[in-house]
Amino acid sequence: MKKTIYFLLSFIIFFTLTIKVDAASSLSAPSSVYNGSSFTIQASVSGVAAWEVHVRASGPVSGCVINAADSDANANNTSRSFSATCKATGTGTIRITMSGNTTTASGATNQISGSRTVNVTNRPANSSSNSSNKSSGSKNNSNKNTNNKEDSKSSDTALKSLMVEGKNLTPEFNKDVTSYNVTVDNDTKKIKINAEANDSKSTVTGAGEKDVKEGENKFDVVVTAENGDKKTYTINVTVDTKPIVVKVNGKKYTIVKKKEELPQLDIKHEDMSLNIEEQEIPAYRVDKLNYVLVGLKDSDGKVRLYIFESFKDSSKPFKYTLFRQLKFSQSFISYLEFPKNLIPDGYKKYKEKINDEEIEVYKLTKGSNYSLFYGINIETGEKSIYKYDSKENTVQRYDREELKALEKQMKENKLITIGFVGLSALLLIIIVLMIATRRIKKKKSVKYNKVLKQEKLKRQ
Repeated sequence: MKKTIYFLLSFIIFFTLTIKVDAASSLSAPSSVYNGSSFTIQASVSGVAAWEVHVRASGPVSGCVINAADSDANANNTSRSFSATCKATGTGTIRITMSGNTTTASGATNQISGSRTVNVTNRPANSSSNSSNKSSGSKNNSNKNTNNKEDSKSSDTALKSLMVEGKNLTPEFNKDVTSYNVTVDNDTKKIKINAEANDSKSTVTGAGEKDVKEGENKFDVVVTAENGDKKTYTINVTVDTKPIVVKVNGKKYTIVKKKEELPQLDIKHEDMSLNIEEQEIPAYRVDKLNYVLVGLKDSDGKVRLYIFESFKDSSKPFKYTLFRQLKFSQSFISYLEFPKNLIPDGYKKYKEKINDEEIEVYKLTKGSNYSLFYGINIETGEKSIYKYDSKENTVQRYDREELKALEKQMKENKLITIGFVGLSALLLIIIVLMIATRRIKKKKSVKYNKVLKQEKLKRQ
């Protein structure tokens, strides 16, 4: 009997210890809130040793962002919860989404996802308490009717669009962002602000043509909802009194002087500043690539990052090279000019658009799906030739040994072709000579026979 009990206990303990704990994730949020109120969302993971959790929200809301990436110190499975505060900024539907991945102690990796919707409505107005007398009751009913009418009015204070004609706002327009910057040339005297309300029942003031002066200028665009609620959008306009103009490939650009106007850089970098023409210029330093990047603005107001190469040697003239970052699913590559000594034999230069960047590539034929380009891996700092498949939109490092073997094979094929052509030409020459020799011999034979015949006739 004791043996049986021990066996059962051992089986239960073994079964308990070997139960698989699955990784799990969850996202929680209230189903409905009032406009203007704050609420909390929570993302949770369990049964995981490492995690990367991202939560975003769209719609009439501010806040609502979670970015959490970490691991258990002992690499054991554990549980974690993360929260964020959100605020409803208008009526409608807020959509909250969760993404990321987790890894268990056993090494299993799982993608996590989830979504919730939050309905935002206006808070109902409080009605007065009923009075026992009829006049008071009648007054309360009147108040109720008035409140109901107010509740039915739109509270949408958002803009549908906002722009300064001919210029780019920084950041790009988003109805939930209320502050923007723009820089104009030093000879600019007027600008024109265009704004459109998100709700046709709302009114907009502050748009139209505006005078600007040197330095900083501030303009407010106010949206008034049907129910009287207001929201103010601010545009800070800077008139650049000392623009730094540079030329790149014969085209004029101005150097960006405000950090907030620099394009976002997705790779690891440090913020820094340069002194150009005795002015402080914001820049990015990418140590892995030994790059310093500055912003150059073209005549259309578009800003792109350029490699500032002169910081290494102040005695050399300033040089700017367009920073072209090619993004692929597993790698980030900065495009470089193809070294002439590395161009494979038989390849010709073409232009090709790869992920919105037009670069120079090398192909065997124009219609080929495969092309070669030269670049530097942003994560490793290693320069290499890369092979791009336009059909699959994939890239891989081109093996130099493979390239050498291909070049050797192409050279051998070239020699074989030259040899074949040479041999064919030689054979053709021999045949021509043989035919010519036969014709000459035939002519000589006919002439000799004719002479013999004449001699024979003379003897007779």
